[in-house]
Amino acid sequence: MFRHFDFKDLFTTVNTRTVYFYSILVGALAGLGALAFDHLLTLATYVTFGHLAQMPLPQPHGEASPFPSIPGLPRPWVLLVLPALGGLISAWLTRRFAPEAGGTGTDSYIDAFHNRGGQMRSRIPLIKSLATIATLASGGSAGKEGPTAQIGAGIGSLLGKYIKMGARARRTLLVAGAAGGLGAIFRAPLGGAMTAVEVLYKEDIETDALIPCILSSVTAYTLFCSVKGFDRMFAFQVQLFHHPIELIFYGILGLLCSGTGLLFVRVFHGSRTRIFQRLPLHPLLLPVAGGLMVGAIGFFLPEVLGQGLGYVQLAMDMDLSGATFQMAGSFALLALFKIVTTSLTLSSGGSGGVFAPSLFIGGMLGGCVGTVSHLLFPTLVPQVAPYIIVGMGAFFAGVANAPIASLLMVSELTGAYELTLPLMMVATISLITSRKWSIYTTQVANKFFSNAHAWEMNPEVLRDLTISTLFKNVYHTGAIVQEDLPLRSLEALAGRLNETDFIVKDAHDVLKGLVCLKDVYYQVDVEPLRDLAVAHDLINRAPMYVTPSDSLMDALEHLLRSEVDKVPVVSLEDGVHQVIGYIQYRDILNVYKHSRSREGPPSSRIPAP
Repeated sequence: MFRHFDFKDLFTTVNTRTVYFYSILVGALAGLGALAFDHLLTLATYVTFGHLAQMPLPQPHGEASPFPSIPGLPRPWVLLVLPALGGLISAWLTRRFAPEAGGTGTDSYIDAFHNRGGQMRSRIPLIKSLATIATLASGGSAGKEGPTAQIGAGIGSLLGKYIKMGARARRTLLVAGAAGGLGAIFRAPLGGAMTAVEVLYKEDIETDALIPCILSSVTAYTLFCSVKGFDRMFAFQVQLFHHPIELIFYGILGLLCSGTGLLFVRVFHGSRTRIFQRLPLHPLLLPVAGGLMVGAIGFFLPEVLGQGLGYVQLAMDMDLSGATFQMAGSFALLALFKIVTTSLTLSSGGSGGVFAPSLFIGGMLGGCVGTVSHLLFPTLVPQVAPYIIVGMGAFFAGVANAPIASLLMVSELTGAYELTLPLMMVATISLITSRKWSIYTTQVANKFFSNAHAWEMNPEVLRDLTISTLFKNVYHTGAIVQEDLPLRSLEALAGRLNETDFIVKDAHDVLKGLVCLKDVYYQVDVEPLRDLAVAHDLINRAPMYVTPSDSLMDALEHLLRSEVDKVPVVSLEDGVHQVIGYIQYRDILNVYKHSRSREGPPSSRIPAP
């Protein structure tokens, strides 16, 4: 009777109730994944810093190491080479098995939601975890929210694929899985759920996935803490917000977090394009170069290595009896060098998240402002710890455009719910002044600009709008390449343009097809092909196209079917498909947005790419 039972037949119809059930299942698996990752990271860090360097890193109250300390003299010289070794291991893992597993991880999760129908390769969680362990255990400056989010998101994506769900349900499980990973690793079930739905957008949240995220996050948190304990990550002695004048000092902190956040974003992204993409080194050696730079800084300032959260705990526990302006300057110096080491680690090819470094940077900025305020007004500012906590929330709110998630995360990490008022005010100040930038490059403005919500458009509006009428034959041309362009040159062009999809034509401008580099990396090992393959060899999309007389709905349908971000526009004179340019998904969205407003359609000229 039970011989022919198939688990997939348990729910033959995907609906709200079954998605809720699968969200709980995804949360349980994400919790197990977070447990395995956390244990391996703790063990690896114990070996590297405890054994090799004889310099164990301090940990926050809720993450005390279970391993005994090893007596011996410190070996600070090990810090000079340790990050380089970790960078090499991380780079080899990602380039060999999964290039998209490098970097922050959160960007990959956001891209999978918006542009890949909620799909991730099954190997991503494992490779991302191992690469991040190599990075963090060797002293690379990063966080662990990226891999845990990808572990959960990968589990959700894989389950959705196994159940043969549609794109909408698969995206929901992807987000629910990310929430489970975040809620578990940071012991913040509500903050993890809100972070997963808020980091997808700059000014919106994915409300459709909120309940599945809560179910997944609570499940993962409960399972994780049943093993690791239910203590909060940071120990914090409750300090009440007791005087309205303090809001002035908190306001100054918010502005400081905003300005420093802009610096962080520019240094983080600029170091990749202006330093590491220009170094004449093999890609595997770039993280080694970055690691040597990080090690040189860490030799003098070991506080900026790893996640740094243990030093945040020490700052919270600081005795103010010996506070000086020099101490405030030390806080500011640590924040600035943490920006540098995090940028060098991740931009060179290391693996890890930016949430923990953001907490460190914001906490040090809070320590700086709090110490100065205490020295000048000791009666009004009796403690510095509240400013450290508020700075943590404010900084991440600004760089990630996630104010609600930041507020909830920091409150659950510390238990400082009494600081909700200053947290709300400072996070709002930081967010309002930081709207134009983000640490996550794949974030979109709101649901209107997401492929995930293209189905919500009114198709009749798009059918009435023709391409030629709106664009007057002025199209994008930057991502059009000749079919004989070598793969190495194509990759260099992709880095300069920040593009992954390219249109291929021959010497007579005839359309040959499209290349999606991400899919190329998925399918083959490109390392031995870089000097052999050309663009024509890499074509992995049929030569779909539109003509100037076609409607925007025709273009949108092509984009949704092919899962690329651009569609070629061709002329059909004499039956030859000559490429004259392309339009992108965002162009269609901009036209649709303006057509639905009273202002009418936008200017006919497409901005240059």
